[in-house]
Amino acid sequence: MSKRIRHFIVSVLSPALILGVAWFSGCENEKEIIKTVETIVRDTVTVNIISVDSIYALADSVTEGATIKFTANTTLQAGAGALTFSWFASGGEFHSTQGDTVEWKAPDEPGVYIVSVHATDGTNIGIGTRQVGVAMYIPTVTPFFLGDVACANCHSSQHNDWAETGHAHAWQTLMESGHPASYCFPCHAVGYEPSPLTGNSGYDEAAIEKFVNVQCENCHGAASDHLANGTPDPTKVNISFDVTTCSKCHDGTHHPFFTDWAQSGHNLDVTAHSSSSCSGCHEGVAAAYRLSEDLSAFYGSGSIASRPDTSVAPWEPINCTTCHDPHNTDNPGQLRTVADVQLVTANGESPIITDGGVGKLCMQCHHERRGPDVHVVDGNSRFGPHHSVQADMMQGASAYHGIVDPSFVWADPSHLNVENSCKSCHLSTKEFGQGPGGAAYTGHTFEPRVDACVGCHGAIADFDDIRALEDFDGDGSVEGIQSEVEGLLLVLQDALISTGLDTTGGVSIASALGDTTNSTFVQRGAGYNWLYVQDDGSHGIHNPDYAVQLLQQSYQYLTGSPVPNATMLITGEQKAVAKF
Repeated sequence: MSKRIRHFIVSVLSPALILGVAWFSGCENEKEIIKTVETIVRDTVTVNIISVDSIYALADSVTEGATIKFTANTTLQAGAGALTFSWFASGGEFHSTQGDTVEWKAPDEPGVYIVSVHATDGTNIGIGTRQVGVAMYIPTVTPFFLGDVACANCHSSQHNDWAETGHAHAWQTLMESGHPASYCFPCHAVGYEPSPLTGNSGYDEAAIEKFVNVQCENCHGAASDHLANGTPDPTKVNISFDVTTCSKCHDGTHHPFFTDWAQSGHNLDVTAHSSSSCSGCHEGVAAAYRLSEDLSAFYGSGSIASRPDTSVAPWEPINCTTCHDPHNTDNPGQLRTVADVQLVTANGESPIITDGGVGKLCMQCHHERRGPDVHVVDGNSRFGPHHSVQADMMQGASAYHGIVDPSFVWADPSHLNVENSCKSCHLSTKEFGQGPGGAAYTGHTFEPRVDACVGCHGAIADFDDIRALEDFDGDGSVEGIQSEVEGLLLVLQDALISTGLDTTGGVSIASALGDTTNSTFVQRGAGYNWLYVQDDGSHGIHNPDYAVQLLQQSYQYLTGSPVPNATMLITGEQKAVAKF
């Protein structure tokens, strides 16, 4: 049976400090004598189900390595028994942790340390705490900064991982930049905050090594209250996936990550995409957990079901911490995963993408979910691919291949073979002074840029400047590959309607195809591929050969004839675009 905890009063004595270092010379050597400094506790702390009324600290600081004495003076309510005492500290060493009076040796590292005492009679408990400044003042407000060592005591694994990140060396990076300045300190040190946020330590008030680099408390907040009672209180530290945690530093003229991201499609209205059935790709926190753990858990299962409750980690858009792990450097750029990508089973195959470098992170969400086979046979109210088929298109997979004889040779992967695939084209960067108007560009709008094409296609002003090799849509002219693909989409759309697909009254092609009373099996096969190329969104750029093949062969499957006046792309040796 659990014991009922009654309350009583604990007085924790604050230090009245006497300077305790004396020196004398002998004939042959010098000796350092460290005296014990008496600490007389005068504060009264009222403990009522573990609450602290106030702590008074008389002294600002003790020297490194000094030994001071703490005494807990208790006032008991009626019924309390004989007390035993246990002492704790966030650093330094106790000569003994038992008794109402103990001696504590301060550590050699400057900083603020928390000393606490638990007094109990076996049934009741009272807790008192206070701060000791070692070679620095005692903070005047709470919470205040402690430095990463205080966190490492409990979170050693995360701390060891963090030590390998760029954040752990941010101060050195600044000092070696050739232009360190105080206005840089807020993003390269702990707690460098402007007035009126004073009295909470940090590098602006204690310019010591303890508070350099980007540490735990830069993101999780000052941790003194988290450790105030000797037992960590998880509600007193910040756990947030909010983009502003990163954007307070990762933005500005020289590195506008947040500004770029804010213009991207990833900055979506999360309230419209927070369903557990979609959260593995559409909600930032659930997606972060999936990318770090179970990559197959799209629909509210596995790691997504165990995501933090929204009261701890509210729904967020796809943001920095969705893709980047703040604590881990196992992958380039601290990405959460670069694992191989399992594509959906379609046409009797279940392809796995092994190429693509860091772009495989993007593919974990940007690929088809359901495949064509069931939809083509039975129809569906949500007919067609699950929109983001970019990885499938680059691989040359997951469209409906029943439109051709099994001996037909489909195109090989195209831009999947580019180093780091998605990243190379969609995250092209420009340093400050080199972008348009001299501005920096981080690539985090995720919009592809033509300057990424220069190495393979030469200098172009528009993606449609990449010319097709032949007239694939039969309009009488050889155009850019995007125009050829768009022309084929129109040709196939007209063929679907001319063969009887009814889209009158504002009915979309997808809805018309999904209705088996309105569409035929053949229309659904060709129409699925029309939607697939549309949903890819690149107008052929991701895999020109596969896009042209799909549309041309779908037209021939639907009508029984090749695309009129067009050059048909029917062999593996034929290419849609010339190499640069």
